[in-house]
Amino acid sequence: MILRQPMTRNRQSGAVLIASLMILLLLTVFGVSTMDTNILEEKMAGNMRARNTAFQTAEAALRACETYVGSLGTLPDTSNDGDTSIWDYKKPDPDTSNNIPWWNEWDDGDWNDTGRPAAAVISLGDTLNSTMVGTPLASALGLPREPQCLIEKLPPVLESIEAGKPVSQAKTYLQITARGVSASGSGVVLLQSVYKW
Repeated sequence: MILRQPMTRNRQSGAVLIASLMILLLLTVFGVSTMDTNILEEKMAGNMRARNTAFQTAEAALRACETYVGSLGTLPDTSNDGDTSIWDYKKPDPDTSNNIPWWNEWDDGDWNDTGRPAAAVISLGDTLNSTMVGTPLASALGLPREPQCLIEKLPPVLESIEAGKPVSQAKTYLQITARGVSASGSGVVLLQSVYKW
C-alpha cells in the first residue's frame, strides 16, 4: 500500500519581490543623484572655461594696449569724449557723483557704442593692433567680439614732495583698462594696469 502525503499549499509572502523592488529603488536614487552631480560638474567646467577664455582675451588686450602705448613717440592729446586714443582721467564715467568706477558701470552696450569715436575704445581687431597680434583674436577663437581696452591719463604725480618743484617735471601715468568676453558672452573679465610714461 502506498501512502500518499497530504497536499499542502506553500504560502508565499512575496518577500523576494519586496526586497528586489527596494534594491531597484535604491539603485534608481543613486543613478539620478550621480547624473545630477555629473551635470553640475559639467556646468562648472563650462563656466570655468568661459572665465578662462575671457581672462586670456582681456590679458591679450591689456598687453596689446601696453605695446601700443610703448610704441608712441609722443603722447597724444587727451580728450573728454574719446576723440583721441587717450581719455582724461575719469571722463568715461557716466556718473561721477556715485563714487562707482566707470568700469563697474559700463555694460556691453557702453563698450560697443557705435556713437563713440573708434579711437575711444581700442579693439584688437583694429588696424592699429592687427599687426601686433596677426589674425584678429575674435575670429581665431570664435569670440563674439574683439578684446578691447581704454587708456586714461592719470593726474600728474611728482615723485618727490620738494617744495617749488614744477608740475612739468611730474611723471605721466596711464591707466589701461582691458575687457575680454568669452565665446558664449557669459564670461566678462576686466583687467587694469598702470603704465609709467
